[in-house]
Amino acid sequence: MTNIENVKDAILTAIQMEKDGYAFYTKAAGQTGSDMGRTIFESLAADEQRHLDVFQKMFEDRVGQSEWNDLVNSSKKYANIPIFPTDLKDAPGMDSDSTEIDALRMAMDSEKEAIDYYSDILENLENQELKNVINEIIEQEKNHYSLLEKEFSHINSTGYWFEFDYLGGQNF
Repeated sequence: MTNIENVKDAILTAIQMEKDGYAFYTKAAGQTGSDMGRTIFESLAADEQRHLDVFQKMFEDRVGQSEWNDLVNSSKKYANIPIFPTDLKDAPGMDSDSTEIDALRMAMDSEKEAIDYYSDILENLENQELKNVINEIIEQEKNHYSLLEKEFSHINSTGYWFEFDYLGGQNF
């Protein structure tokens, strides 16, 4: 587990997790042979980018814009967080024939792991400001999990996406 000692560490860890998720989903989109699976992975990558934007604002508000710019321009990895695999073939239950259901299930598992990861960190904190930031991060992850869960349930029972705009307004 990453050593989180202050607000900056917490936000940088969240940012790294979103970057890892984006990299994985982007790579997975290129590795799957399923058109719908590819679309889902691309949508999940876009979600991670939106999360990154939320954490960017959080970082700029609490740490500063100049440090954010330095961070963005660096290729250095802040932390190795074991949430996202580096390759689709390394993800449990996934392969080049993975469907949209498989992709959603894997994304839900990853979000759950992220929630658990941050919850474990939260248990050992005493600093209230840091607890507040970690709670904000957990809420972001819970919101994403909830959306994925609703989409999974809906598509699993109907065969169609719950929110058609999520995939560019296409009805599959």
